[in-house]
Amino acid sequence: MSAVESQVGMTDLIPCSDQCGGSYDTYSFTQTEKEVNILVPLTPGTTSKQLTVELTPTHLKIGLKGKSPILDGTVYKPIKASESTWTIEDKKLLTVTLIKTNLKYEEWWPCVVEGERQIDMKTLKPPAVNMMDLDEGAQAKIARMMFDQDQKRKGLPTSDALLYP
Repeated sequence: MSAVESQVGMTDLIPCSDQCGGSYDTYSFTQTEKEVNILVPLTPGTTSKQLTVELTPTHLKIGLKGKSPILDGTVYKPIKASESTWTIEDKKLLTVTLIKTNLKYEEWWPCVVEGERQIDMKTLKPPAVNMMDLDEGAQAKIARMMFDQDQKRKGLPTSDALLYP
């Protein structure tokens, strides 16, 4: 392997999907600022008794009993394991929902478990957030920033100048 080929392998990023995730050979994932959804296609007719799904705050293991795991490793960031869930849809798709722990800050994962190929975070386009979906403190901060920006544009004093003359 040439030096160029080995460099390409090291920066081999997965294209980011419209849902802020990526696709691998055996599964795909999507995410929001609050959760990561892992989608694993299954052989039609697969039941929950045939699966192994283990979730802890720092580790994830998904697979079919008696076979090598599909996903097994330390999650990119800690999760709320007690709030995370998994379901089988139509006996052919396993959906695992991991609840992120850092909900106060918008946080996007480049991968589900450490050491796997990462998505190209430069192409990540988080969905727009409606201001009404934010908590009251964030709404107040944005309203103040908008007020200050408008005041500056008009050449008038900002909120700080009005509060502390």
